[in-house]
Amino acid sequence: MPKLTKKFMYLLLFSFVLWSVVPMLRLSLSMDTQEAIVWGKYCLWGTTKHPPFSGWISYFWYELFGQSDKAMYALSQIFVILGIVYIYRLARCFLSETAAVAAAALQFGIIYYGFSTPEFNVNVISVGLWPMCAYYFWRAYTQNKLLDWLLFGILVGLNLLNKYSVAMLLISLGIFVLCDKSVWKLLKNVKVYVAITVSVILIFPHLYWLWQNNFESFNYISSRSHGGNITSFWRHLIYPLKFLTAQILFAAPALLTYGYFYHKNKELESKVESKNHITSIRFILCNAVIPATMFALICLVSGHAAKSMWGFPCLFMWGTALCYFAPFKTDDKTVNKLLNVMFVWVALFAFAYGTQCVLTTSMRYQTEVKQVAQSFEQKWAQHTTKPLEYVGADVWFGDIMALYASHEIKPMIWLKPQNNPWFDREDFENKGALLIAADDWEYEQYQKMYGTAVSAPQKMTLAFKNYFGKTKEKEVLYGFYEPWEVANAEEK
Repeated sequence: MPKLTKKFMYLLLFSFVLWSVVPMLRLSLSMDTQEAIVWGKYCLWGTTKHPPFSGWISYFWYELFGQSDKAMYALSQIFVILGIVYIYRLARCFLSETAAVAAAALQFGIIYYGFSTPEFNVNVISVGLWPMCAYYFWRAYTQNKLLDWLLFGILVGLNLLNKYSVAMLLISLGIFVLCDKSVWKLLKNVKVYVAITVSVILIFPHLYWLWQNNFESFNYISSRSHGGNITSFWRHLIYPLKFLTAQILFAAPALLTYGYFYHKNKELESKVESKNHITSIRFILCNAVIPATMFALICLVSGHAAKSMWGFPCLFMWGTALCYFAPFKTDDKTVNKLLNVMFVWVALFAFAYGTQCVLTTSMRYQTEVKQVAQSFEQKWAQHTTKPLEYVGADVWFGDIMALYASHEIKPMIWLKPQNNPWFDREDFENKGALLIAADDWEYEQYQKMYGTAVSAPQKMTLAFKNYFGKTKEKEVLYGFYEPWEVANAEEK
């Protein structure tokens, strides 16, 4: 194994270990991670936010390691490293060995491959699955082997079962095919239909679930991309610019690193080794530019905002594109220096994240989840002898109760059975629920929905302490949904 490739592997290992360990400074998993585990426990073929794949994999991993919170950070890094490895393999289709190493290593300068990854969610999974999908498409397209088409079909299916935004990648691949004038060639290729068939088989149960549940997850997408606070025409320009600017800022360390090495070596020749230069140009451009651009175009046309985190997987070809279109000298000495710089970036990102974990008094980082769950269980036990089986709360408190209570408690998120179709509505109505609200407004919504069946709110103070003893307190409300109390009152 060449020394440079070995050092690249050490960089992968360094990132994996660092980002698996440093987030353990948190006292509580992120909300998205907790939510994914709960989805995996209760949701078979769909959720009211996303397709089910993130739930499957997170719940499997959580149970595999004895319901360990700490193990979830390693799961995120598996997908990150998987993504980097396939970025390298894809780059190797167009670049020399050393240039491909440089292109893949540059991705560590994008926060989506470091600082954002402790929060395991659909976006982190996409960081791994998108490069795999693009790689096997390129192999299938250029070599036309059945196995590659089959793997491409499987990965399209898995991506669609993870997050619908993979449509941006599929659009970019489709535009590449159109630009390369190979539509008719692919339409005559039986192996293409094998890939399509495999994808449809994988996603069909989810499509059926969507149809049965009124396409609830699309309502979530709509609510997350509303027009925001800007109501004038300028939102059509501000939102796409805001999204694209965020992607550039999040990739700034990678861009600065590339800029430095390009400036030092820009006069030297390219190391491009692609056999089909024009086709390669089209493929790289489509995958480097179109995914993020599509989000911006949607904002431009609709006037709706796009969350910056939706760009998570969209930048997977940026390092390859830079090294392909504006190459610098990629001899062993130069790339070795670049790898050293990327080691530093990974360490700095991890240090910044660890510092945040140590200093913050944020509820999302410093919640003693088991203690909180036990405290609310005690409130229920003091109120009634009936068993506690449901909790009505927001995602944060609902999932804490579902994961850390002393017995199984089902989270009725936002106290809306229609948003939790995996639970039996009649059973929920019969057994009632403990209610938890982060503020007065939230509890008032519960009272509006269920009237006198919801008790008057009571207050509980939670404390969140950082590693230096600084404490922040938050007052939350709790109460009880007791439909039997209404029935008893009516009988009297």
